[in-house]
Amino acid sequence: MRRAFSLIEVIFVLVILGIVASISSEIIVQVYESYIVQNALYKSTTKTELVATQIVNRLTYAIEGTTVAKDIDKNGTVEGVDWIKLEDIPPYDNNFTTVEWIGYDNDSFSAGATPYWSGVANYESATRNSFISPISQLSKVATIMNNLSNGKVDLTNTKPAGLLFFQQDNQYKDGLEYNPLCMGLIDDTNSSCIFPVKIGSTDNNLTFTRTNEPKIVTERYKLAWSAYALVPKKHTPEDGLYDLYLHYNYQPWNGEKYNDTNTSKSLLMKNISVFKFTENGGVIQLKLCATENIGTDYNISSCKEKAIIK
Repeated sequence: MRRAFSLIEVIFVLVILGIVASISSEIIVQVYESYIVQNALYKSTTKTELVATQIVNRLTYAIEGTTVAKDIDKNGTVEGVDWIKLEDIPPYDNNFTTVEWIGYDNDSFSAGATPYWSGVANYESATRNSFISPISQLSKVATIMNNLSNGKVDLTNTKPAGLLFFQQDNQYKDGLEYNPLCMGLIDDTNSSCIFPVKIGSTDNNLTFTRTNEPKIVTERYKLAWSAYALVPKKHTPEDGLYDLYLHYNYQPWNGEKYNDTNTSKSLLMKNISVFKFTENGGVIQLKLCATENIGTDYNISSCKEKAIIK
């Protein structure tokens, strides 16, 4: 006699299979949702880390005393006199959203076994017009600067680099002190405390292009071919997020500004929700948060905090 499944047995099996299928589908959905979230979090974290590291690498070579914060309006211009030294930003003040600085030329400084510009001046034999920088190989500096700046700086009379001297009293002429106001960062018509220089009569001779201008020549100096600006730009229409841009290859000592049409600009990251920075005791701190969309109403955010010790 041949046996078969009863109706109850068939129904019982179908119920069990339905329960198993239901549980399996929920697990699959949960695994997929977890994958989407983890993938978005990984992407957001990786991007934020890379951008924060790139910013740190740039700010590491900021020349002391040149780092300023600015309150930028929607047109990308400074509103009146709304700027401040980075170290003077009041706590919890979120108005100063843009940071700008002049970076010294580490590329040609560290390109050779010995620095191509030594950073040392023979101030005892210096004049108002020039000085000797021992061990320097300025023709190689000129080549590197020319390549990096796309031909805008080559240590000639029309395309000079910028130079700042350093000393304890921080004075560059008579009783006047170095200040962003006289570096071309605030007023593009005033760059009296950053000196344009070119190659002089020898490969270790730096000559000032503004001749016979009074200045205090000290033993140490920094050489620069570019200033830099980190500028967050609001989305349109506004959604509380920004796109972060790096402006570079502009020369304040030649009257150029970060938002000039011939200034280079690169998009560092989209969908920035937080970009804050401060300076305390020479240590620059920054916080960067970014958002990654994973659906119509869902976002993943990640933050990075960095400290730049120079």
